[in-house]
Amino acid sequence: MTTPQIQILGILLLTLGFFLWGRWRHDLVALASLLACTVLGLVSADKAVLGFGHPAGITVASGVILGRG
Repeated sequence: MTTPQIQILGILLLTLGFFLWGRWRHDLVALASLLACTVLGLVSADKAVLGFGHPAGITVASGVILGRG
């Protein structure tokens, strides 16, 4: 395995561990994972925020907001 693959696997395992632990909010854990991937250079900064404008992401966010209401 190459170094980037090991880094991605480590971030993925840590993220899953934090999701299962449940101490922090899931959105904060996900954003921290994205930030870690960006800081390590595994994902470029312009591609890291590309998904926030996708219609599927907006639909899910709207559903979460409506569910809270």
